[in-house]
Amino acid sequence: MKRLFYNLKITFKNKELIFWTFAFPIILITLFYAAFSNITAADNYTAPKIVAIENENSKLLPVYKQIFEKVDALDVSFENNFDETKQKLEKEDIIGIITFEDDMSFPKLIIEKNGTSQTIVQNIMTEIELSIRSGKQFDEVKIKNTYERNQEMAMIEYFSLLAMACLYGAMIGTKSLDKSLANMTASGKRIAVSAISKAKIVLVSLVTSYITQLIGLALLFLHILFILKIDFGPELPGVIGLTAVGALAGLALGTFVSAAFRVKEDTKDGITTGFTMLCCFFSGMMGPSMKFVIDSAVPFLNKINPAALLTDGYYSLTNFGAGERFWTDVILLLVFSGVISIISVKILRRQKYDNL
Repeated sequence: MKRLFYNLKITFKNKELIFWTFAFPIILITLFYAAFSNITAADNYTAPKIVAIENENSKLLPVYKQIFEKVDALDVSFENNFDETKQKLEKEDIIGIITFEDDMSFPKLIIEKNGTSQTIVQNIMTEIELSIRSGKQFDEVKIKNTYERNQEMAMIEYFSLLAMACLYGAMIGTKSLDKSLANMTASGKRIAVSAISKAKIVLVSLVTSYITQLIGLALLFLHILFILKIDFGPELPGVIGLTAVGALAGLALGTFVSAAFRVKEDTKDGITTGFTMLCCFFSGMMGPSMKFVIDSAVPFLNKINPAALLTDGYYSLTNFGAGERFWTDVILLLVFSGVISIISVKILRRQKYDNL
């Protein structure tokens, strides 16, 4: 306990680290709020218009008709002429076209460009298909929007920024573990030749990092909820829980960087920051449509991207509740954390030094 308190004290004295992990996310989300809060008001939300092409040979068409009647977030109409509908899509009178194949084949979504509305339509269509594939009776399939306010473009940015804040905890994990490595610090050399349990020291460092990161995320949430007054809907406890899992992924990432790269501290910071920003870019932080592009072109990439998993988890939770999609994201995040943590431990065990 004394060592834990000592490590916390040392960590909070590192002003540069505290700025990037505590202050920077708060400053950034405040700037995002100032830039995007008035772009789209929830009261002026217009459901994306899509057209479904009827096919009498499709056994799923009646099912989708019933489901679309329950989905308030979409404005769906049914037509028979594909060519005329395609012209509407090209003129941007509608967002997309849904075509039904014969028999039990699932419908296909056709869109002309990427954007927030297209992403919403794609996510809803995916949720419907997953619900049907899960084995539910057709009359039991319900897509319920549990988020009282309609999805705004800025929310995807906020979700990505929360993911970035989680992964920025990797910097804390890296610096904390570096203090225990003989090739990085003088204290690490003393630890290497001492009789103190190395496993215990490393564990205390990781617990210290996680506590520090959770404190920073708690301050960020307090700022979001009470200063900016951003509403995450009734699933706020789930959002906080997912953030805690994301913090664990950030910590595991920092441990891996510290263990795997035998470079200077500044270089490790650069690797951590670069990887985090790349993950956030693919998750939609620099543009909501990017996540849809990656999901469409390279879906596997976002299944191993912790920032994308967090963003998708936030989105599915606040829009559809804690369903299969949300728990899949949580499990994949835990798998990511576990795998790279195991790799880090193996690397640390193999490290040997000719002299100190």
